[in-house]
Amino acid sequence: MLQKAFVPFDKFFIEYNHFNIKNNMKVQHYHDTYEIYLQISGERNLFLDNICYTLKRGDLVILNPFEIHLTQGRDIDYYERYVMNFSPENLAFFLTKEELKTLFMNFESCVIHLNKEHTETFHNYFKKADILSGKSGFLSEKLLYSVVFQLIMMIKELSEKSEVLENEHIQPEIVTAINYINKHYNESIDLNTCSNMVHLSRYHFSRIFHTATGATFLEYLYNVRLTKVHKMLLETDLALNKIADITGFSSTAHLSRIFRQVYDMSPKKFRKINSRKI
Repeated sequence: MLQKAFVPFDKFFIEYNHFNIKNNMKVQHYHDTYEIYLQISGERNLFLDNICYTLKRGDLVILNPFEIHLTQGRDIDYYERYVMNFSPENLAFFLTKEELKTLFMNFESCVIHLNKEHTETFHNYFKKADILSGKSGFLSEKLLYSVVFQLIMMIKELSEKSEVLENEHIQPEIVTAINYINKHYNESIDLNTCSNMVHLSRYHFSRIFHTATGATFLEYLYNVRLTKVHKMLLETDLALNKIADITGFSSTAHLSRIFRQVYDMSPKKFRKINSRKI
């Protein structure tokens, strides 16, 4: 059975963690919410958009909904971080639809290196949000989301001024393969197709692909396809057979089988429970 690629959040989520042992994600995943990640200490490798970033203290990661990503420790055991997940709906009690649309306009996935002062400021905001999230009551909720709002406004301002994090590109063969999968996921492609395309043996290609992405070739392909399926189920009325055809699954039955393995429910039930059309 596939490991879960989708990690849902039905409400605001914030978490502080520090690890003294290696802690690697088993497979790339995504959320249907925005995510803000702050590296407090240690090092962490982030795989995002075909690039491997080495996160150190003061590195801030912004991830849009449905952005596939993976973090790994590789050779570093210790790291400390804060992570926050939220949806625009969390701010709807004090912002209009138009204001929300404006707020999240050009709020793109990126990695920003903060200076010492900004690192402390963001760290304090995360700690404040963490404390407020543990309190009950209408006022605490308002205060919590006002902190989230301030974080977003600071990020929008800093994204135009702060240093873009240096990154380490992965092997060109893997970048080529990933770009091909991302573009042709709706076609009939397999391991042989990609390994032959980059002139590598199946074994060697599989090994370096897994090292770079944290996923097998098939897991990665299904992750990409399922992000598309997920969005279509939530945001359209398309029939399941049409969605299967658009996203590269060989049949409705094939899509349903893979979907059940990942989401533990049928696509029909998932749509009924989670549908929130735009």
